[in-house]
Amino acid sequence: MQALTGRISAQTRLLGIFGHPVAHSLSPVIHNAALRHDGLDMVYLAFDVAPEQLDVAVQAVRTLHMRGVNVTVPHKETALRLMDDVDPLASRVGAINTIVNDQGRLLGHNTDVTGFTSAVDSVLPEGVGGLECLVVGAGGAARAVVAALVEHGAKRVRIYNRTPDRALALSLAACHWGQTTCETVSLEELPTAVRTVDVLVNATPIGLAGGIKEPPFPVDKLHSSHVVVDLAYSLSTTTLVQTARGKGAVAIDGREMLIMQAVASYRLWTGLRAPIDVMRRSIDHGER
Repeated sequence: MQALTGRISAQTRLLGIFGHPVAHSLSPVIHNAALRHDGLDMVYLAFDVAPEQLDVAVQAVRTLHMRGVNVTVPHKETALRLMDDVDPLASRVGAINTIVNDQGRLLGHNTDVTGFTSAVDSVLPEGVGGLECLVVGAGGAARAVVAALVEHGAKRVRIYNRTPDRALALSLAACHWGQTTCETVSLEELPTAVRTVDVLVNATPIGLAGGIKEPPFPVDKLHSSHVVVDLAYSLSTTTLVQTARGKGAVAIDGREMLIMQAVASYRLWTGLRAPIDVMRRSIDHGER
């Protein structure tokens, strides 16, 4: 592990990320590179927080006078209910990924929506307007993805989840977010849905360790007209992205979304415009 540069003192403010698991997270790499670049007396650490300990961990944000934290799998929906106030976008989505400590008052935000939009724009400059989309997953990340697709005019969003009730709850909520048709897909319908949609998004944790034991959807149905977005990421390309590219599809992993949501979180905590190039180089060069 690369040692932090700069002097840590009693005045150093603490930032962090709560997740379970969280050892894979590149967020400390990204944020600490930005903090060093801007000369801020702050440090960002990763904390493995089990679901049953989330309320205690959130209270610690106040107790330890932390400036804020990111929250990731599996806490994005539960953490929202522990906030003193929630940004309107996060409230509509039903999930947060960023907590800001405003003098003991905890404010929940969702920067995943803009992060996902920016990532998709990098491979679909014309946007998702009028396209058919499939989202695999129904947790906090999936909710942000669906919100972004609806906001930008996707024709239809189909949602598959191993727990059908969660997919149904998300589709029913999303029907009120805009004009996009939102519906669920059963396991039996999944192969046909994969083959016929334009954009496929893996919004499950599958692949976070750098490999996929069981693909999140039937990859044999992928073809060259697809755009595939895997929210999982690692220092190397995920197996799903490699497979999709092998089929001729345009495919990206979650690193660009990670960077762009981090940019928005950084500004919420510091009030500064984030040094995006520094953040991007920090993971491109594999800094730790």
